[in-house]
Amino acid sequence: MGRRKKEPPQAHRTKILSAASALFLEKGVAASTVDEIAREAGYSKATLYVYFANKDEIYFALVLAHMRRLSETIGDILGRKAGTAAAWTAQYLEICFAVQRLCAAYPMYFEGMIGHIRVDIAADETPQVYRDLYQLGLEMSSQLQGFLETGTALGLLRPDSRPEAVLLFFWSSLSGIVRMAEQKKSYYALLGLHSEEFLKWEFLTLLSACLGGRGELP
Repeated sequence: MGRRKKEPPQAHRTKILSAASALFLEKGVAASTVDEIAREAGYSKATLYVYFANKDEIYFALVLAHMRRLSETIGDILGRKAGTAAAWTAQYLEICFAVQRLCAAYPMYFEGMIGHIRVDIAADETPQVYRDLYQLGLEMSSQLQGFLETGTALGLLRPDSRPEAVLLFFWSSLSGIVRMAEQKKSYYALLGLHSEEFLKWEFLTLLSACLGGRGELP
């Protein structure tokens, strides 16, 4: 115990999150208990509660970690300025496939990213992890808002379109596409649809809808 006291709080949090991640992947979130997480991490249940209030907070801390990685990936993609319609469309596909890979590899955390979080962000007692998730969501929206503005400048989106509405349509539609692709893999195979090729077609069809039916894609 003396050694643990010398470690920074983040070291304990990281160890608990690592143990929880392994359990969630093995048993699922619902079937994993705080007792099991504490035991796997090598802590008492009381000690675990020093760092996390409950299992939900642990789960959403892991959601936040994966969401941060996605945000960094999108930032790297958008760091390469798109000067042509073709380059912009290529970046769009990169973003779509980055979201799809997250959903395929970690569907339980993807659900946490797009689902409703039942907390009051404005309440003083709300744990920091939920505030961080909310703030990161705003930052990612801002990232993509700028991307859409570039699309407008390149003539791909109507100047009179509402970027915030297009963004919400894009996220909701993309989430549905990647979730369906993950949950219906065997059905897609029965239909003879090569997953990556079919996904690309779906992403481009979604882009066409976002363009407002302005004609052929670049």
